[in-house]
Amino acid sequence: MTISVRRLSDVLATTASGRLYRIEVFSHADRRAGTPITTGYILRTTEGERVIALGERRSRLKSGEVLTALPPAAAPRHDA
Repeated sequence: MTISVRRLSDVLATTASGRLYRIEVFSHADRRAGTPITTGYILRTTEGERVIALGERRSRLKSGEVLTALPPAAAPRHDA
């Protein structure tokens, strides 16, 4: 049995009141012998609070506050 956890890119999200959160995203793969690979995601704030995914770009904290992910920043262009 092999369980693999890998950190993905962080996501910035904000609440309706304007508070900004950094959400750490991890992929969790469970490779048990004889079963298909099961992949899930673990989301938490930098303070360690669990974040529940609600759908595209939306998530919720344990307190009930709903977060909306900000669009990722564009990569800087390096013109030659």
